Amino acid sequence: NDGPVSAGENQPVEVVGEDLEALAEDGTDPSVGVTAPTLNGYAFDGSNLSVTPGNGKPYMVVFLAHWGPHCNDEVPRLIEWKESGAVPADLQVIAVSTAVASDRPNYPPSQWVVDKAWPWPVMADSEARDAAQAYGVSGFPFFTIVGADGKVKVRASGELGIDRINQIVTAALAN
Repeated sequence: NDGPVSAGENQPVEVVGEDLEALAEDGTDPSVGVTAPTLNGYAFDGSNLSVTPGNGKPYMVVFLAHWGPHCNDEVPRLIEWKESGAVPADLQVIAVSTAVASDRPNYPPSQWVVDKAWPWPVMADSEARDAAQAYGVSGFPFFTIVGADGKVKVRASGELGIDRINQIVTAALAN
């Protein structure tokens, strides 16, 4: 990084570590137990934002597409989940806005997350979708839970709903 980055719907992302394999359609996940890559990137406003697995805190990384109907349905559920007090205190939640398309609904995503009242940090993916590729994203929304040890605990694609989110987070953090 050679100085500050200007605001933008896409931002450069540096991936440190090995890309995770894509989540198989049958749900088998070859990346469970694998160290997740670090994502060094930026928020829409150009401020630094990183996902640093293995820093002693668990992460839930949620990949969102502003135009996706499933993302638009799931975001309010995630906010409700937070407002219910069910989010574990030590769990860091971060969204990655990816697959940006100026010709699709809810563009620009920087305004979409404001309109949706998304309460957590949002990293802007690169135009090449480097962050999404690094995490093996296979659909939207896409969830990756990374343990405090930096290893992938679970990944899931599609709408989960609050009950399922609670289940996978609880199970992932218990391991």
